[in-house]
Amino acid sequence: MSSGIMDRIDLPDGGGSILLCDYMPEEVKDGRNLMRVNAGGDIVWKASLPSGSAFPDCFVAARLEGGKLVANTFSGYLVAVDIEDGRPAVLAFTK
Repeated sequence: MSSGIMDRIDLPDGGGSILLCDYMPEEVKDGRNLMRVNAGGDIVWKASLPSGSAFPDCFVAARLEGGKLVANTFSGYLVAVDIEDGRPAVLAFTK
């Protein structure tokens, strides 16, 4: 894994991967450090943060649960992220 990639989740059927990147580099200072890439490595989307999250915020963990992408933010949100377009839906505030 690249030093900027903290976690990688390969999607089934060659659908690319979900990457959780380090939140410190300039290109992800907006907190959009969770992204989907296609099999060729091109970025398909960068996940948006939930509308209620405080700035600065970022994603700190991600996983597939029952075929759905679930992620945690630094500010305490548990979100479901749409695998097709990266839009989040808040599931819970955990702090």
